[in-house]
Amino acid sequence: MLKVFHPEVLEEGSIIHLNGKEAHHLFHVLRANDGEKIIILNGQGHYAEGHIFDSKTQQVKIDSVHFMEKNKIMLCPSLLKNRAMDFLIREATAIGVGKIIPLIAERSEVKINGQTAMEKQLHWNSIAKEACKQSGNPHLPIIEMPQKLTHIKFPSTTFIAALRENAQNIFSHQSEIKNNPIAVLIGPEGDFSESEYQYFSQKNFHFIHLGKNILRSETAALYLLSVIDHMGKY
Repeated sequence: MLKVFHPEVLEEGSIIHLNGKEAHHLFHVLRANDGEKIIILNGQGHYAEGHIFDSKTQQVKIDSVHFMEKNKIMLCPSLLKNRAMDFLIREATAIGVGKIIPLIAERSEVKINGQTAMEKQLHWNSIAKEACKQSGNPHLPIIEMPQKLTHIKFPSTTFIAALRENAQNIFSHQSEIKNNPIAVLIGPEGDFSESEYQYFSQKNFHFIHLGKNILRSETAALYLLSVIDHMGKY
């Protein structure tokens, strides 16, 4: 079914006028016709079922409105190279993370300054918006500017994908996952530094192993997110 992003209040029975990129893509690229069914997402948890009311004036009518609770997971991935970071943002949004805070780790592959960070944030938000439409996720995740580890406020239940001897199985934390906000930290390809691991230990974060194979950072993130998301729902 066709999907469109409209970041405003959605009300049953109302007629909304689309414009800009969303209208161009819907009416000129996809060539939507009058009466065609559509899903409208506002990025704040509401999604509406509707139909094309008048393609010439670019109007759609909302038939019913629904709401989905926001996911409690916060993802903090170390800054990755462009394609890998874009891929992770897209897929994490599809899974349904509530917030993404790119992490400036000591061994991060990418170095970033203030101007570049703002441009990246806009770019990542654009990717997340498209991922919402593709997946049907009604919540656009909050994507913050890249931050250093000590500047981020983590919840008490925070998991680190780690190649450590004391790493645990994620399934031993089922009760915490069901009842608390969750943060997931993913290190760079060179892993977190020893000083960063000392910081995690002081904060009583949980080190989690992801099996016997060594995974790329973006793969490790999606693996852990998927398992935690599933455990939180069942």
